Amino acid sequence: MQAIGIDVGGSGCRLAVVDTVTGEVEGDVVRLDHDLETSTQDILVALHEALDGLPSLPVGLGFPGRVNGSTVQTAPNLRSTWPGTDVAMALGRPSLVLLNDADAAAVAEQRLGAAVGEDGVVLMITVGTGLGSGVHHAGRLVPGFELGLLPHPSRGGVLETHASGRARVVETLDLPSWSGRFNEALSVMEQAIDADLIVVGGGLTEHWDVFSPLLNASAPLRKARFGANAGLIGAAIAAVGFNA
Repeated sequence: MQAIGIDVGGSGCRLAVVDTVTGEVEGDVVRLDHDLETSTQDILVALHEALDGLPSLPVGLGFPGRVNGSTVQTAPNLRSTWPGTDVAMALGRPSLVLLNDADAAAVAEQRLGAAVGEDGVVLMITVGTGLGSGVHHAGRLVPGFELGLLPHPSRGGVLETHASGRARVVETLDLPSWSGRFNEALSVMEQAIDADLIVVGGGLTEHWDVFSPLLNASAPLRKARFGANAGLIGAAIAAVGFNA
């Protein structure tokens, strides 16, 4: 079955038609760039136009913040005008399924990726503009875990301020230095969630072979199968009603 998956991030949106049985992205991934100064309305207009160019299919959207139904509650890495936005209504897709972007990535990896068959507690961490997290227990999504927003025990601020992909760029951290920061975040997250497996995704995993030997965690660590596409694939799966 086909569906459209949308992944909204801090620096852009990605959307594509996905085969929700195999996780295969069919055709090209449409990329829409934005930044922290781009208005909510401009992003929504661009998404609406992009959707108009795709087939009429169920739509799922992963958003970088807390959501309730089809409404955004928080948007820590986007403009403050997002909270209160009904995304389904704004995009003219009343059946659109909205979920947190890290939850969407976790759905993809639990259903078809690195965590297939894992029945314990699986923690998915996405490294991007922020530091997202999604949790599955007994194969089912437990939404709403935003562990990247937990306080950092020694540096001040929250974990994602110091261990996200954006932090690595802003502070020009090499991979060993960033890995030390990520280990600090892992330690805090493992105190919050007693995970049986930790799956790490996001763009930085293209360097997995370099930095993974530097990571320390109590639970086994595994690279996400779907990389940067995990969020849009998981959103598409959610659009057809699969509770992974």
